[in-house]
Amino acid sequence: MTRTMRQRLLLFVGWLLAAIGAGLVASGAVAIAGGQVLDRALQPLTAAEVAALPVVTVGSSDIVEPHASGGLVSTAGEPTDSSDAEAPDQTGSVDDGRGSASDSGSSAPVDPFTAPTHQVAIETNEGGGASFVVDDEAIIMLWASPNAGYIVQLRATTPTLIRVSFTSTRNVWVIEASIDNGQLAVDSRQVPLT
Repeated sequence: MTRTMRQRLLLFVGWLLAAIGAGLVASGAVAIAGGQVLDRALQPLTAAEVAALPVVTVGSSDIVEPHASGGLVSTAGEPTDSSDAEAPDQTGSVDDGRGSASDSGSSAPVDPFTAPTHQVAIETNEGGGASFVVDDEAIIMLWASPNAGYIVQLRATTPTLIRVSFTSTRNVWVIEASIDNGQLAVDSRQVPLT
């Protein structure tokens, strides 16, 4: 009977030491976090607080950015006005970046990837997808994205031809974009795994 009591006592002491050790580890983690674990939840900023935040401009001084509502705007590197600033154009006109007939002498920047005069194509297959655009008689690949289980590789690139392959352990899919008689031609096919 004393042997059983001794085992139970050792088990209880071991359990107690483990609980104390876990408490010390948790206390150390709270101390490292700076006591913020027990603080109240953070409150979201109000619109006035967001408008008062400083704005830092990063990047080139001639960047053309798309608006969320459509059209383009050229940022000249100045900080963006806060939301409570007076709007510069009170007439309600919208500049879509393409200019108009009245300002034919201006050089409004045009995004070559969304301009209506360019040919754009998106092609998908079992291996993935890719998007191409023709700009100044040259093909530009906008993006290539493999599907799950495939990797993407750029196989050939010239001003008039781009070939992208999507390879898995079982097969290879190829997307090829070329300029044929001034038109963008995109072809997708499966090729043998070599």
